[in-house]
Amino acid sequence: RIILRNIMYYKLTGTVQKVDYTDSAANSSAISAQCRYVRLYATTDCHISISNPAVTATTAMTPLQAKDYEIFKVAPGNIISAIRTSGNGSLYISELTE
Repeated sequence: RIILRNIMYYKLTGTVQKVDYTDSAANSSAISAQCRYVRLYATTDCHISISNPAVTATTAMTPLQAKDYEIFKVAPGNIISAIRTSGNGSLYISELTE
């Protein structure tokens, strides 16, 4: 059985934000106008929200596993919010374009 997947390649824009989260959610700055995707990397397990206007992350929102990365489609002006699952950490947000 063969499974075909669409593979997309992204270009780093050079813009990276670091958001330090604790038991209180922390928000990023607004995503820039040329950005369409973000690569998220967390140093500890956390939960995130991506929206505009900002919605503060809670532990009931989308989980993001530590030391792995995920790519999300975003819109210019989106804010990314993160809160820890158990340990304090940092979320690295790399802006990407196609």
